Amino acid sequence: MRCVGNSDRCSLPAMAFVIACLALTTTATAAEFTFVALGDMPYGPREQAYPAFKALIAEINRRAPVFTIHLGDTKSGVDPCSDEVLLEQRDFMNSFASALVYTPGDNEWTDCHRLLAGAYDPLDRLRFIREHYFPTALSLGGQPVRLERQADVVPGFEPFVENSRFRHDGVWFMTAHVVGSNNNFDAVERSDATGEFFARDEADRAWLADSFDKALSTGADAVVVAIHADMFGDGFDPQQETFTRTSGFKNFGEALVREARSFRKPVLLLFGDSHAFRVFHPFPRSAENLTAVEVYGAEHMHAVEIAVDPDTVSVFTVKPVRNPALPVPLD
Repeated sequence: MRCVGNSDRCSLPAMAFVIACLALTTTATAAEFTFVALGDMPYGPREQAYPAFKALIAEINRRAPVFTIHLGDTKSGVDPCSDEVLLEQRDFMNSFASALVYTPGDNEWTDCHRLLAGAYDPLDRLRFIREHYFPTALSLGGQPVRLERQADVVPGFEPFVENSRFRHDGVWFMTAHVVGSNNNFDAVERSDATGEFFARDEADRAWLADSFDKALSTGADAVVVAIHADMFGDGFDPQQETFTRTSGFKNFGEALVREARSFRKPVLLLFGDSHAFRVFHPFPRSAENLTAVEVYGAEHMHAVEIAVDPDTVSVFTVKPVRNPALPVPLD
């Protein structure tokens, strides 16, 4: 199943454990709670991007979700990676009325070596983000929630304060630091970049396993995994449901399939990176209970609202949140 663009309904094939109606509906559901996901924004000059982003935040606050998840890329890959810009984006996150849970994207650090982005040391930018976005186990936002962080609960992974999880009404939510630009796997020209990838990739897979173990042990109804990267472009074969050896997502993607298959209940993967809203099943044979949702981004500065009702077979219902400042139709 694949839903792209302005489709107003997703038709699903018959399959066991499928999330039966991740429909882009306009009708209300009896969900127990709703949350919002967004990413890859705001991009471009402040005078253009910031007013539109503020309008979207106001619309989300009006809807009063229990929390919002920002999937990374708080700026474009050519906007400056300065302290000022990064702190501005953190301030935006704190303007969400409820809790804001954030996982970093590549534009905030891995791509900061680019001349147009300021030729920063990516590892220095990563240190800055960890220090200023994740100083404690509380989320961002106006009503922060307490998070379980890998750095605090899994010995040996103390640097990875950005990997977090929390439970809400029978559903476990977890973030893993998996980013675009091939997960920083290609950056061999920069000192220590390859070492950074292997350490973070190991941490992400360990966190994934630990979080699914916790979901199983606590009888969770579903699991939501939030990352930045679109793992399903170059380096992924949708027919074989496999990753190539040159893909920086191979280890994490294969681990996700194993964990989802063992969990057996609905698993929702949230990501951004490619800026094309879609709902689809990337592993219809190997992990048919896993549904992926990619959020809007960049020029289509909309968000996605997800209603959650663990007492239904479908569990998740997805629909767009239109930015009132953008007159163009949802794409």
